[in-house]
Amino acid sequence: MNKKQRKNADIKFQRYLRSSSFQRIMTLIVTWLVLSAVVAYEAAPRKYMLSVGDVSKIDIQAPSDIENTMKTRQNAEEKAAELEPVLISIYNANSDMFNGAYEYFDGLNLLILNVTADKTAWPLDEKIKKYDAEEEYSVLFDMEEEDRQFIFTEEGSDDLIELRNLITKGILPELTSKKLTNENLMTERMQTISALEMKITNPGLNLIARDVLTKVLKPNSRIDELATQANKDAFIENYINENPIIIYKGERIISKDDVVTEDIYNVLKELNYIDNEGKPDYLLYMAVFLIILALIFMSMLYIRHFHSKLYYDKNSIMLMCVIILINTLFAWAFREFIPELSYLLSPIFIAPVLMAVFLGVQPAITVNILLALSYNLMWGGDHRFMLMALIGGSFAAHFAVNAAHRRKISLIGVVLGLINAGIIILTGIIDKESFRNLLFDGGLAFINGIFSIILAMGIMPFLESSFNVVTPLKLLEYADPNHPLLKRLLMEAPGTYHHSLMVGNLAEVATREIGGNPLLARVGAYYHDVGKLKRPNFFKENQMSENPHDKLTPNLSTLVITSHTKDGEELAIKYRLPKIIRDIIVQHHGTSLAAYFYHKAMQGEKAEEIKEENFRYEGPIPDSKEAAVVMLADAVEAAVRSMPEKTQGKIEGLIHKIIKDKLDDGQLNGCDLTLKDLGTIADCFVQGLSGVFHERPVYPELEKKNNLSELDGIQNGTTADK
Repeated sequence: MNKKQRKNADIKFQRYLRSSSFQRIMTLIVTWLVLSAVVAYEAAPRKYMLSVGDVSKIDIQAPSDIENTMKTRQNAEEKAAELEPVLISIYNANSDMFNGAYEYFDGLNLLILNVTADKTAWPLDEKIKKYDAEEEYSVLFDMEEEDRQFIFTEEGSDDLIELRNLITKGILPELTSKKLTNENLMTERMQTISALEMKITNPGLNLIARDVLTKVLKPNSRIDELATQANKDAFIENYINENPIIIYKGERIISKDDVVTEDIYNVLKELNYIDNEGKPDYLLYMAVFLIILALIFMSMLYIRHFHSKLYYDKNSIMLMCVIILINTLFAWAFREFIPELSYLLSPIFIAPVLMAVFLGVQPAITVNILLALSYNLMWGGDHRFMLMALIGGSFAAHFAVNAAHRRKISLIGVVLGLINAGIIILTGIIDKESFRNLLFDGGLAFINGIFSIILAMGIMPFLESSFNVVTPLKLLEYADPNHPLLKRLLMEAPGTYHHSLMVGNLAEVATREIGGNPLLARVGAYYHDVGKLKRPNFFKENQMSENPHDKLTPNLSTLVITSHTKDGEELAIKYRLPKIIRDIIVQHHGTSLAAYFYHKAMQGEKAEEIKEENFRYEGPIPDSKEAAVVMLADAVEAAVRSMPEKTQGKIEGLIHKIIKDKLDDGQLNGCDLTLKDLGTIADCFVQGLSGVFHERPVYPELEKKNNLSELDGIQNGTTADK
């Protein structure tokens, strides 16, 4: 590698170190290491400092019937690995190989006939290229010129016939009688080609044989993964049932004052009871690290598949990992300082509550399952803790996801406490606990629920400011009419303000029905048109007398109108609105056409010079359900207001037309709205706008060419914005 290449490699490496992907991976690795270290440290069992020949100072018994499941399963899996896989035939695979060989030789013969029949003075190579334009027989140019010329002789044709018969009547029948799979196909092919090279002396024919076999040979069988796995699973299950390695409960491994023999030592070592001369139990640590690695890996697979936007967002992953580490810190502290009651008092529900508030209920439940399974190792597999963590955490996430008021969050603490208490009491009944213990343990579990919520509420503001994320509580602050930017909108652009309120109501209802974030949609709608504050009198809803657009060219009017999204983004940054709201502001028109001014420009003298892209918003198109719903609500609200005759049928027809036009124009390609969602949104809009009867000027319907409805003129400076 020369100096320039090393420099380029260093640049690429440095770029990768700064990339979001690398930072996400490192964050997950650090989280895995810390979580695993805490769990492994707390999960390490009591051990005995014994060696062969020592005298035991205590009786050591097996705490319960213990199956050495790892060894038993390992033996079973080793035996199962020796089983042959179950194969099933691929339909028509053998006939396809024969047909492919016939077609190959037929095509080659036709090529030879065409070339030999061509009496032009062209060189042989040029004739081949002429009649083999698709280069299906490029192998001809891989051989020596002498061999290539031989193929086009009468003797060469005879040899080709023999080769054809050899392959179709000898080699293929033999190969197709075998079970060819992706795993053994290459081996079978190479063995066959090697055998052919011993029979065929002509190098050119050898190349043709290799070429035809390479092209036509394919698997005729495949492994039936389900049947193979079922076969292995059945074998493993039977083996485990018939050959378990058991250490029975109460079985005395060694008595007090007995000498530790080698056999006893091995049993204790197998049970992981030996201190190993004060050294850490690396095997246990490794097991814990690998188990938690698997749990994190599976959790990330789920999030990547169902919440890809969260998975690829570095900020969200870092926030998730910080929440996990905070939760783990509290779990460790209670386990360390209140070991007897820690499984009842440890505030492990901080994570699901914070995850639900910041990142959604499904990621919250996923993380809760990850932590419940991980922490269960710390508490020795206690089923009461496991059930409380899984069920209580899932309920906490579900209740917290849309908690928009502090009073509601406080109520969640009470509900969570009752759920925890119920789980502990019910499991205690199953375990035959005394009534006194049931009440005591249930009371501690109830306190845990309330304590977890209190801690979560205290931590929430710090995470919110550190990671620039928005909670429902914060969204409510932005929805306050006394917010400085909303007050400006009311005072300087009252028409736009009231339009935004109506859009917010429509967007909130529709977003709730399709499973989005209704509060975010409402708040985003309140601010979506703040960019009009820069030139409020250029928009129809704010005009009291003359229209400034009457003195402007269509191009200049378009520039003024379409700039309100960028102007809005600048104002949002100035007033420190979060990115999630800024995105709605800049995306609520997407790349829609300013159709009124485009139509007006097309009626001018230089219509042929007009370019449609000059009359479109800069975008980008909406990339979330909430932004898309605000776009549609903005369009239909203004459109219905401009209708001269507002009957139920016409309102419904206009709403469906507007949504269809947005869909056809590609404005909804960036979000994950389904056709069913669009139908639900339309129904919500119809219901919400049926009572709107505000007159607006009527403008001629735009040309079908752009498949855009009245909404374009409304949004771009005619009936609503002009």
